[in-house]
Amino acid sequence: MSSFFTKEELRTLGLKSFGDNVLISKKCSIYSAETISIGNNVRIDDFCILSGKVTIGDYVHISAYSALYGSKGIILEGYCGVSPRCVILSASDDFSGDFLVGAQFPKEYTNVQGGSVILKKYSQLATNTIVFPNLVIGEGAVTGAMTLVNKNLEPWTINTGIPVNRTRPRKKGLLKNMKKLDRANGGGWEQ
Repeated sequence: MSSFFTKEELRTLGLKSFGDNVLISKKCSIYSAETISIGNNVRIDDFCILSGKVTIGDYVHISAYSALYGSKGIILEGYCGVSPRCVILSASDDFSGDFLVGAQFPKEYTNVQGGSVILKKYSQLATNTIVFPNLVIGEGAVTGAMTLVNKNLEPWTINTGIPVNRTRPRKKGLLKNMKKLDRANGGGWEQ
């Protein structure tokens, strides 16, 4: 018995779309499945939560205990990764005291705000990273463990801290390896 849904079982989840070689743990919680699109060669591990408008590109891994709350939209472009226990928020309640906080209250008593979160190609969130709403993680940008992302991250940078700070540039050597892997597999990869 597999820990992952079979292709036939994936069809019954009601996802908007999913590609080939998709592995989703049977212990993953999926809400609003009809708004979730998943590309090819994707793995989503145990105890993850996918909720709202989530688009996942090709060759993406979402590690255990991570949560993607996409009420305002989350896009993970190809070749991204989300390490264990990360949280991506596309919306947030107003905690000022002027509004009630929580999904159980009628909308007229709350003030939920936010915007889409986009992880560009080759970006990676390290374990326990939290990403706030309405942000872009630039191509190739990565975070260190326990980073609080409250601003856009520049492409090809290493970023750490609470709140996040740019630590240093990131090398692009993985692109050379992608080209080598592509040649070994008969082509088709696009940079």
